[in-house]
Amino acid sequence: MHNPFDFGTPEAHPLEPTLDLAQANQVLQASLSKLADEPDLEKFLGHLLTVCSDHFMAIEAGIWRYENGLFRLFVSYEDGEIKHGEAIGHPGASLGVARKIQNQHVLARLRKREIISDYPEDFATQPVYEHFRDYFRRRGIQAALKIPLFLGDDLRGILVMRFRHRRVFKPEEAELAFSLANQAVLALELTRLAAVAQTAAIMEERNRLARDIHDTLAQTFTSILMRLQAAALTLDEGGNGARANIDRACDLAREGLANTRRSVQALRPPALMGRSLAMALADCLQQMTEGTLLASEFRLEGQPVPLADDTELELFRMAQEAITNSCKHAQARTISVQLTYQPDCLHLIVEDDGVGFTLAESTALKGFGLVSMQQRAERIGGNLTICSDHNQGTQVCVVLSISRSQPYGDAV
Repeated sequence: MHNPFDFGTPEAHPLEPTLDLAQANQVLQASLSKLADEPDLEKFLGHLLTVCSDHFMAIEAGIWRYENGLFRLFVSYEDGEIKHGEAIGHPGASLGVARKIQNQHVLARLRKREIISDYPEDFATQPVYEHFRDYFRRRGIQAALKIPLFLGDDLRGILVMRFRHRRVFKPEEAELAFSLANQAVLALELTRLAAVAQTAAIMEERNRLARDIHDTLAQTFTSILMRLQAAALTLDEGGNGARANIDRACDLAREGLANTRRSVQALRPPALMGRSLAMALADCLQQMTEGTLLASEFRLEGQPVPLADDTELELFRMAQEAITNSCKHAQARTISVQLTYQPDCLHLIVEDDGVGFTLAESTALKGFGLVSMQQRAERIGGNLTICSDHNQGTQVCVVLSISRSQPYGDAV
């Protein structure tokens, strides 16, 4: 059994930092400000793990969720990067591994609100580490710290930090770790509530669509069927009146087609509702720079062509993210957005004259939506490139083959 605040002797790590009250308050205040300002709670958790790793000199840090009797790694800080899902190197992110973890002993201690510290001898003998030993050996991990995440009396997960050295973990550092853990559990709960609200909204929208389909399309097609059946009967009786019934069925079919198109149009994202992609981009740029000292310019070149709704939305969201980054981080004087349609491809460029960054600093952009932008580009078969340098501004460019993004015809 180890002292939860002891990571070895001071001699094991002579450059042990000290954390005074002012430093702790500064860290907590910065983290709370991030929680208040960051709408993406997963990004906040990534920021929190970065803070933990930096201040406690951990090689890795992770937030594990505890749901349905399973601990599973939700977000991880590894090698200077925030990772989610399949990108996480630690095997604990796998649902298959999570189901195999023997966590009864650890769970009992965590429920007592204990901080648990483990070392190589624990990794080698405790069942909870059975599926992690090879990973720990490869990474040279010499210590691990587990801090329980409680919401009221409910255990919601753990904040885990892993180290390549044995070190003294001071009581004041434990207090800071507990405080950061409380922020983490708050973010986890907000994430869960957001997911619940989204599910409820989706169900409500599905019910609305079901009612709309029943009240319009189903009734229309029932009327068409009745008219065609009447036409069939009149044909059997000599054909008198068949033409009128067929003409009426055609009229009803046209009405049904128009209603279907209106229903599909109603599903278009609010960001593009009733507007072309160019109009939505121009409005977004104006809204985000209005009332600021930033000068903005939107340019449309070429003849716009219709794109699939999901393609237009992904392009809009990428531009929106790039504009947001320029406004918040670039310290720019001007921002421009250019949408160019060529015969076989589309170019979307967001450019600023801000402070820029170097490729060596690109890891820092992980928190600025770079991963999300890359994923959006991949989903629509586009190519995303980002060019920047110190004091040279930043250019975000998306190139998309138009042939890949055409709507699937005009069936509805």
